[in-house]
Amino acid sequence: MRALAKESSNLLRDKNAGIPESLDGRTVVIEFARGGPDGATLPLPAPLGYRYSLATLSDAILARAAILYVWVTPEESRRKNRERTDPNDPGSILHHGVPMAVMMGDYGCDDMAWLLEHSGRPDSVRVEARGREYLLPVARFDNRVDKTTFVRADREAWKAADVAALHAGLKEALDRLVRVAAPSE
Repeated sequence: MRALAKESSNLLRDKNAGIPESLDGRTVVIEFARGGPDGATLPLPAPLGYRYSLATLSDAILARAAILYVWVTPEESRRKNRERTDPNDPGSILHHGVPMAVMMGDYGCDDMAWLLEHSGRPDSVRVEARGREYLLPVARFDNRVDKTTFVRADREAWKAADVAALHAGLKEALDRLVRVAAPSE
């Protein structure tokens, strides 16, 4: 218990030290990994899925939010989970893993495609929160064919072609996000 308390305290101290005095001119990234059981019927019920989780964000965040969705199939996600898991370093941000029961029960499916199909506007997700409706612009970074795992290796081992594919995929998705997030004239 003491080891965990010390590690947690150090993590919190380091995170707090990284908070700037102002967020003006900055982008805040909030990461979500949401899903539901393998084979679940959509829409996912609360508290599962992106629909529920996005609605828990504040109105101030939802009013300005956009989504960069890293598109990975559940099967690819399970493969990556198996391959990155290092039992000798279970607390690692780069080499962590979860049991297969969690992968199947919590990440067996996700609702992003369903949300996109049912939003009423292309490239957006409708979020209903506290009696208000928000349409969040969405762009997908297509990682169904893995473009990211190589970054876990030492930088010296990275292949130029892998770096180029990652940059191209991110550029395409971010350019699209800028286009769909731009206010209509």
